[in-house]
Amino acid sequence: MAGHQKPRGSLVLKIVIVLLLGVLVYTIWEPYEIIRTEDRQRAESRLRMGNIRNAQMFYYSQYQTYQKDLDSLIYWIQSDSLVIAKRDSIFTALTTGPFEPESLRYSPRSHQNYIIEVDDTSATHRYYVECPDNFGYVSSIDDLSQLHRASWE
Repeated sequence: MAGHQKPRGSLVLKIVIVLLLGVLVYTIWEPYEIIRTEDRQRAESRLRMGNIRNAQMFYYSQYQTYQKDLDSLIYWIQSDSLVIAKRDSIFTALTTGPFEPESLRYSPRSHQNYIIEVDDTSATHRYYVECPDNFGYVSSIDDLSQLHRASWE
């Protein structure tokens, strides 16, 4: 009776199979991670633009005009005692943690400033906020029916 021999494969073939399996897992996982990251950045950006909207609306309720730039808006949020006292009721927490005034400055994906325009020359004052990464916009300079509306709502 001859002894049973265990089949032996080439070590090189085994290494190639393991490497190909690794490449397969990576090609499935990477696009999923890219989509998840973009979804998180989109959600964060929209929360930030919503907080800009809330700040503009609160500012308007006090001064009957809108802030024309983000630096002034952020400074007002950080220095106005009424805003500081009502901060938790005015602003929404971010996906990354509690609201921070500096978060209003830029989009989380590209770290470019949000685009903000204000028209305070017409009878009805208007503002417009746009994400530089095309995650949406808030309000409209041209269409009064879009005042305070977000493109994703």
